[in-house]
Amino acid sequence: MVVVPGERIRVRGSSRVTTLIILVNALVYLYTSYPNLFLESTNESIYLLGFTPATLFTNPLQGVARIFTAMFTHADLFHIFFNMYFLWLFGRRVESIIGSWRYLLLYLASGIAAVLFHVAIIPVGGYDSLVVPAVGASGSISGVLGSYLLMFPNTRLMWCRFFLFLPYCFPVSTSVFLLIWFAEQVLYGYLRLGGVAYFAHVGGFVAGIALTYIATKSIIEQYKSSYTYNYIYRWLEEIGIVFRRPRGLGKIAKTILTVLLLLVAAGFAYGVYFTTTTPPLTYLLNVSANGSNDTVSLVVYQGSMDVSYSSVYSVRILLNRLTPVLYNPSLANTSETYDKNYNVNIQGIRVPVRLRMNAVYDEIGVMRYGSGEMYTRVVSIDIYGNAVIGDAISIDFVLGSMRLNTVPFLSIGGVLALGITIYSVLSLRRADEIAMVTEEAPSLPFY
Repeated sequence: MVVVPGERIRVRGSSRVTTLIILVNALVYLYTSYPNLFLESTNESIYLLGFTPATLFTNPLQGVARIFTAMFTHADLFHIFFNMYFLWLFGRRVESIIGSWRYLLLYLASGIAAVLFHVAIIPVGGYDSLVVPAVGASGSISGVLGSYLLMFPNTRLMWCRFFLFLPYCFPVSTSVFLLIWFAEQVLYGYLRLGGVAYFAHVGGFVAGIALTYIATKSIIEQYKSSYTYNYIYRWLEEIGIVFRRPRGLGKIAKTILTVLLLLVAAGFAYGVYFTTTTPPLTYLLNVSANGSNDTVSLVVYQGSMDVSYSSVYSVRILLNRLTPVLYNPSLANTSETYDKNYNVNIQGIRVPVRLRMNAVYDEIGVMRYGSGEMYTRVVSIDIYGNAVIGDAISIDFVLGSMRLNTVPFLSIGGVLALGITIYSVLSLRRADEIAMVTEEAPSLPFY
């Protein structure tokens, strides 16, 4: 999908903050990707600069700092290129209307809201997000898109889709394109598709809508106080010279946007209810296996346990086979020595496991500490999902768990996200007023 301007975009006023943000993002990407020939950032830089929600609970100061470092860190060349392209395409005009300082505040506030939404939706989207680093300026840029939607809903764009590698382009208005885009973010976020933080995009977009009226309030007041301009406008209409008045968001667009925002609000309302009534027990599991390290989430809810996916080969194999002994309520507050053989089922295959381990369990029955060695077989799975048993492997390991008290943060975060979403719905009442001023701004006498 590619979007290009469908008409000449007039930008009057400064766009230096947009340019500066693009420059900073580019410099950071050059630094994080040069070991990989600038094709993608290193894993070390992603984990060092990316925002991992768990850090808010384990090291709050570092977690807050990561909110801002993650805004300027990108995963690969395509990631930064399209983010900066969208920022350049939409950001310059927004900045020229509201001014550089307000634009910068809108950009940063949208990025913070993106993180808030990303974390607050965890009870609905899954606790595995706790340990996955998120990077990119998408949340902040989504805020710019939300602002642009209210300011210039009728700007023409060329939307290009690809069919058999051939582009097919057709004209659309900004409102059509951004409503479709926002609907995709909400839908994909609830379906938990791919490795994208969709609700971070949702959060930035919602914040952009909510903040736009505040950012344009003084401009609107100045417009309304321009009696001379209004007098001339009415006089010209009386003699038959009628200017095209900007339509703003139409009723259908407002209705669709309101429904989408209410769907977002419903998710946070459910998340707050779930978190405050029947919260799961949440743990971080730090694992070292054959010298490789990773941190995963472990969640216990109504007697069942779920461990998040590990991208580290040896850690993934270990955890898939330790599942029967990671959680056992009957072993609460005990120590256990294992020297046993058993089988686990992986993709329909019975896999033999030989385990020798010393373990300590907490008051719930979750393994607090474990160390030992495991002998097992690898399972190879092809792209069609067919699994075959493979070579034998020996794994020396040490693991430790730490329980997190996520309830206060997730419940408060959910309430804040819900409040921002509701405020954005209410702010749609001013959408036509915002569009009236911003679309006519280049011809106003005080510009």
